[in-house]
Amino acid sequence: MKRVEISTKELKDFAITMSWAIPCLFMLLLPWIFERSIAYWPIIISAVLLSFYFIYPKAIYPIYRVWMLIAGAIGWVNTRIILAFIFYVVIFPIGILLRIFGKLQYKTKEDQTTASYWKTKEIELKKEDLERPF
Repeated sequence: MKRVEISTKELKDFAITMSWAIPCLFMLLLPWIFERSIAYWPIIISAVLLSFYFIYPKAIYPIYRVWMLIAGAIGWVNTRIILAFIFYVVIFPIGILLRIFGKLQYKTKEDQTTASYWKTKEIELKKEDLERPF
């Protein structure tokens, strides 16, 4: 995998974002949804990220890299799910309706009566026709 240089500002932004996102997710949202008690370990993770933010932001890079690998995998899966959803909910029904109503823009069966599909031009092209084709 190609190594991309990450600036200190980007690492600091990542640390700030994760230092509030992890506690919000694991201390507020998930306990509320699953009706569980509040866990306090996210505060420790948040404190570690904030200490790296202030003391040595470059130490956040391994955490950032792991998170980006996970986010890349999630993005890859989400793309396939969204594209499949659009195909089966939008494109496929439109194709079925066009086929039912006979409005397809192409021929679906070969014409057995013709020997060839080649069409010859009735007019002869001149040099001037090629200078301005449109």
